[in-house]
Amino acid sequence: MELGNLIIPDEVLALLGPDALLEAPPGFKWAAVELAKRTGAKLSGRAVWGSCDVGLDDAAYMGAKRVVHLGHGVSPNIAYLLRKNTGGVLEKIDVDTYVLKAGGIEAYFVPVYYVPPPSLPRPPEGKIYFPLPYRLIAEELANQYSLEMAKEPMTGCWVGEPPGRTAVVASSGYFYPLAVKLFYPNAEVWGYDPFKGKAFPIEGEYRRLMGLKARAYLSRKERVVVLVSRKPGQMQREEAERIAAQMNGVVVEVDEASPDLLDDLGADLIVNTACPRIGFDDQDRIRTPVMNLHELEGFTPQNIIRLL
Repeated sequence: MELGNLIIPDEVLALLGPDALLEAPPGFKWAAVELAKRTGAKLSGRAVWGSCDVGLDDAAYMGAKRVVHLGHGVSPNIAYLLRKNTGGVLEKIDVDTYVLKAGGIEAYFVPVYYVPPPSLPRPPEGKIYFPLPYRLIAEELANQYSLEMAKEPMTGCWVGEPPGRTAVVASSGYFYPLAVKLFYPNAEVWGYDPFKGKAFPIEGEYRRLMGLKARAYLSRKERVVVLVSRKPGQMQREEAERIAAQMNGVVVEVDEASPDLLDDLGADLIVNTACPRIGFDDQDRIRTPVMNLHELEGFTPQNIIRLL
């Protein structure tokens, strides 16, 4: 089924209806509104930044039997935490489709793909990586220019396979290319915006953010706050409590961790056990130094991003 420049599996219509709660991230909300209008499904207004953020509690509150979550892959780290925190069963039922059964609610993670543009200029030579919505574009690039392509989609917190010398990430902006660079700092990484037909290096942005990141290792540690997320694919409560005990800190539960909220805590240092990108992407917007959980093991790029 095509909606504008998007392709959504036809099967999604069978999952929707008045007893379903539909979720979609920013950029796909308009498509979710159209699907809800066609099927009578309830629509979540939350941002839902990833599959980690699936709204099981929202579904229960709204009297829904199913969650249909659009547009995000389920990476191994998120799959682990979803199973652990919900006690549910997570299965892969199609190429990019998963179902989580937990607490009497079924949550379906359903892909949304961009329609490939009619013209895709040649990208730099390298292994093609892609977040889920860009799969068809990545396949077109790989086929058209005989390039190697990653077997599975990446997420902002998971890159499953090494790139070799060079990686090319089919997506708009720096977010996903930076994830590859964080996992594989020795690789040359390029972003490739298929809608602008342009490739761009990310080394400069990576070095800028890493420079900001160093603040956390020079900070005072007298007033320490440890973040724990309530999102089922992020929550690491036991780890947060352990770190708080070790550092004489305070555990703070969050759902959305905005820069203003974090700075308002008045901490010398924030230790983050929620989404690892909090501890990297917003360093130029947060006055308070932020250190991710596994960075406590040492200042290496791999520990900045690693969840498990």
